[in-house]
Amino acid sequence: MAEIFFWKEAEKDYKKLDGTLKHWTDSAVDRLKERGAEIGKDLGNTTYSKLAGFKELKNQKLGIRLIYKSSLDGTIEIIEIVAIGKREDEKIFHTAEKRRKKYL
Repeated sequence: MAEIFFWKEAEKDYKKLDGTLKHWTDSAVDRLKERGAEIGKDLGNTTYSKLAGFKELKNQKLGIRLIYKSSLDGTIEIIEIVAIGKREDEKIFHTAEKRRKKYL
């Protein structure tokens, strides 16, 4: 079972979500706890973001993405939620990139 942590800004993202999006995010976090980094799509580097090593879960119908980073601390997998937001205009990737630069 993975340990889940939200970056400070990602906690703020979560608090701004409406009920349906919070419900989806809660389910996504539960799936991450159970299955860890074996789920999600690997992200890479682009001209506007350097997110190699990060992954995403998305719901196209709801138009939301959850960006996260996984690492191992001994035998415990740690999942860090970096950003939660809308898929429009790749905005969430720009947000995740700014946060990556700030913390890593």
